[in-house]
Amino acid sequence: MRSEGPDADIFCYLIAGDSYGASAKHVWPQWSRWALHSVCPSRGLETLRKCGRINIYPEVNALIGVPQDPVWHPEGDVWEHTLLVCDAAAAIARRDKLIDGERLVLMFGALCHDLGKPGTTKLIEGRWKAHGHCDAGVPLARSFLQSIGCPEEIVERVEPLVAEHLVHALVKRDATPRMLRRLIERLGETSLEQLFRLIEADMNGRPPMLGGLPEGARILQQVARQSRVASSAPKPIVLGRHLIALGYSPNAWFGQILKRCYEAQLDGEFDNEDAGVRYLQQLISNRP
Repeated sequence: MRSEGPDADIFCYLIAGDSYGASAKHVWPQWSRWALHSVCPSRGLETLRKCGRINIYPEVNALIGVPQDPVWHPEGDVWEHTLLVCDAAAAIARRDKLIDGERLVLMFGALCHDLGKPGTTKLIEGRWKAHGHCDAGVPLARSFLQSIGCPEEIVERVEPLVAEHLVHALVKRDATPRMLRRLIERLGETSLEQLFRLIEADMNGRPPMLGGLPEGARILQQVARQSRVASSAPKPIVLGRHLIALGYSPNAWFGQILKRCYEAQLDGEFDNEDAGVRYLQQLISNRP
C-alpha cells in the first residue's frame, strides 16, 4: 500500500482535474506542483490512469502493461516500476533537501527514465529485454516534457539522465578518471550527483529487491573522490583567444582545433592553462 497524505491527494486531483484539453502553459503549474510537493507522487499518476486521462500523455500511457524480466523487476510492469521510482525519487529529494530546480530534474528524470521501453521491449530466448531503451527514451522524454510546458533548461537536464541511467551496468572495477570525465561531459549541465540519485531511485523501485546504489555507481563515486574529478562538465581551458595570441586570425579550423583540445582535456592530457597552451602548440605543429 502506497503512503497517503493530504498534499498527495491535492496534487493528484490537481493533475487529473483540469488537464483535459488544456494547453501546455496551463498544465505546467499542475505538473510542477506534482514534482515539487507530492509526498507520494505515484498517487497522482494513478489518478490519471484511473480516470482515463493518462492517454493525454501517450509517452507515459505507453508504459502501462509493458512486461519486464522478473529477475530484475519482480515488482511488475514498467508502469508499476515507474510509480515506485517516482516515490523513491521524492523520498531522496526530501532526504537531500533539493532546491526546486534540482527536484524538478530528479522527479521528471524518474518519470521519464524508462519511456523508451515500450518501443524496445522484446521476448528474447524466453526473457523480456529492452535493449537500447535508454537512448530511445530521450526524444520521448523531450516530447512529453514539451507537451506539459516544461522549461527548456529542465528538459535539457533530464535528457542526459534518461540516456545515462544504466551507465553503472557498464562500469568495471578498473574504471578510470578518463571514463568518468567522458560521462560528466555527456551529462552536460546535469551533475553526477543527480545521476546517482536517479540510479538509486531506479534501484529502490524494484521491491522486494534490495535498493541503494549498485556496485557500478559506487565505483564511479570512488573514482570521483580519488581523482578529484569535478561532478559537472569542466569549462574548456584552451580558447580561441589562445590561438589569436599565437598569431592566428579567426578561421573555420579554429573549432576543430579547440574541439581536439577539449577532448584532450577530458582525457587528462592537461589540467591548467600553461599545459593547455603547450598542448595547443604541439597540436598546431603537427597539423598538415
